[in-house]
Amino acid sequence: MAKDSGNSFPIKVLIVDDEQLVRKGLRMTINWEQHQMVVVDDASNGSLGWHKFLEHQPQLVITDIVMPEMTGIELAQKIKKEAPETAILFLSCHRDFDYAQHGIQLGVHDYIVKTDMDDDHINDSLHRVYVQFKEHLTKQQTAVDMVNEHQDRTIEAMEDWLNKHSYTARNYLLERVRTEWNWMLSYSCLIHVFIPRDSTDSKGIFLNQWKDISMANPNQLKLLELDEYSAFIACTPALQDLVRSKLVDLKLKNNSLEWRQSKPIVNAEGWLDSVSRLYRMWQVECNTNLLSLTHKEDIIQAIDFIDQHLDTDIRAADVAAIIGVSRSYFSTIFKEATGYSIISFISDRKLHRAKELLSVTTIRIEEVAEKIGIQDVKYFSKWFKKHVEITPGQFRLQTK
Repeated sequence: MAKDSGNSFPIKVLIVDDEQLVRKGLRMTINWEQHQMVVVDDASNGSLGWHKFLEHQPQLVITDIVMPEMTGIELAQKIKKEAPETAILFLSCHRDFDYAQHGIQLGVHDYIVKTDMDDDHINDSLHRVYVQFKEHLTKQQTAVDMVNEHQDRTIEAMEDWLNKHSYTARNYLLERVRTEWNWMLSYSCLIHVFIPRDSTDSKGIFLNQWKDISMANPNQLKLLELDEYSAFIACTPALQDLVRSKLVDLKLKNNSLEWRQSKPIVNAEGWLDSVSRLYRMWQVECNTNLLSLTHKEDIIQAIDFIDQHLDTDIRAADVAAIIGVSRSYFSTIFKEATGYSIISFISDRKLHRAKELLSVTTIRIEEVAEKIGIQDVKYFSKWFKKHVEITPGQFRLQTK
């Protein structure tokens, strides 16, 4: 049926005929309600009929064939090009095989000779339009339900993988990227768009704003909305400028909107790594109170690196190298931004991870020590007690 025709009855009908009596007769003599239809308008020639079609977007057009300015066949051709699902019923004053053949080629619903037209023929034809429309709606709804089910399952998988590190969820996402999303693996752009959780203008800013672009560019743009505050946008290189322009427009409407972009995606594992990294950096930003925003991105990147390498002996020089600055300069900007020296910050991060592991896992204390980069369990116990005033074992008992 026609574009933007809606998903519910009644079926909208447009009558196009240069004979006023025919237009009035069709309006008055047919029980449109019986077929769950309503006549939205009529037109006296094909050219006017085309404008009325664009205005009303009807699901059924009943048109005479021989008319001034534009024939019914020309009108049907334009309609079928614009909205292929629209049902068309041809009327003619006489039998003409050529007209009927044109109708068949165009996929016209029925061809009725006016002199042979009776109630049974008309009602049968309209009933078949009704059945066709109902079947179309059912298929359309089934397709929407399937898309929503896939979307819901995908979002659930992303949440399970990003927050719970689920292996099953990871494999599900890998499979999707390698199959129906494989277009994302040709140097696609991955952008994480987010809004502070205390924002009052967050609802609908993601999905609603990208729906038209996504529908117009299938297999070129995908929006994965984690919640009303955070979403991932994947797009092909050809759409990067359009996406960035859209983000700037949205930023002008909501100044709290922010985004980060990954390097070009070339394989499925790279897609997962980029999603994970962008999400982690957002979590770091959400959970870190920076005193200075001058070097925000560098500091967030540094903190993420520290968190990912707590099981090693992290040096300030290692972190400085990641963001491409000298150790002394990095130490200065890090303290300005966080209020901590890099050494004390790493120590606090390790202590927090140790407490977390002791509280929520049953792994041995030796393993806890190894996971924060301390190989000597005795040293770990002394270090832990120095900061917490009780031993790791006592802390575990208190938190169980």
